[in-house]
Amino acid sequence: MNSLGRILLLLCVLAGLGGCPTTYAVRNPFLSYTEEYGVAGVAERQQADSGAQGAAGTETFRRSLTINLRNNHPDAELNTSLVCWVSVSSVRTAEQQDALLGDGYIQLTREERLGSAIVLPVGTYVYDGGGTAGAMAVFLDRAQATETGQQQGGQGTTTQTAAATTTSLTMPTPDGILVFVQPPVSCDSVAFYYTLNGIPLPAWPVAGSFGPYEGSSGSGPYKTLSQVDVYECAPLRPGVYLSQGGTSRAKNDYIEGEDVTFDFLAESDASENFCSVSFGSGSGTE
Repeated sequence: MNSLGRILLLLCVLAGLGGCPTTYAVRNPFLSYTEEYGVAGVAERQQADSGAQGAAGTETFRRSLTINLRNNHPDAELNTSLVCWVSVSSVRTAEQQDALLGDGYIQLTREERLGSAIVLPVGTYVYDGGGTAGAMAVFLDRAQATETGQQQGGQGTTTQTAAATTTSLTMPTPDGILVFVQPPVSCDSVAFYYTLNGIPLPAWPVAGSFGPYEGSSGSGPYKTLSQVDVYECAPLRPGVYLSQGGTSRAKNDYIEGEDVTFDFLAESDASENFCSVSFGSGSGTE
């Protein structure tokens, strides 16, 4: 059979099959993962973005922020833990996913519940601290005493202060940040506690103390979620969160790239808070 004959035969076979072969799009592995686990909201975004193709591996997720944890207690060590997460619906492209995974995040393969307040579904990105849901254990030594001298009228004076012991962590801006000890089921759950040489401080009875932890509003070791000044209790929504915009900013909101500082205090403020949270570059107190 000559070449023309073979071409005519091929055309006949195609006609018998109903026309030309179908062209199939290559599946995006990121989209396949999210659809397999039934994560809502991502497939639509992925399809909407499919028409805009950028250079592979060059897209960043978000600007980075720094979380500062500062122990201002001069006589006790701080004990707590930290969880940071990004919802699957916040990640729009495979390149953004790669950027997150390359900057210390991992993806949950099963649902994680932090008490009754926070549910992190399959696929959630958590900054990997090695614990459940990526929790990172935090231990900070007591604040260090420092002395400063001044000359006044020929007389020298010395002032002793305590410089906070600080740990800082920089990461792509998460959707939420939670500092806690007990998985939150109420605002009486423990947020952090103080120890001396590893032993919790003694709890002396305090009139009108918070919840079940006698002494939590005074010199006792265990401080509750209600004693972190920006955590919400009604409804229960502990932690701080990425601002979603709008006309007003909630007291527990930060913006992308903004530093978040937790100052743990030896004495409470007027509202019996033992942790002050502030936002912005250079935030926090000495």
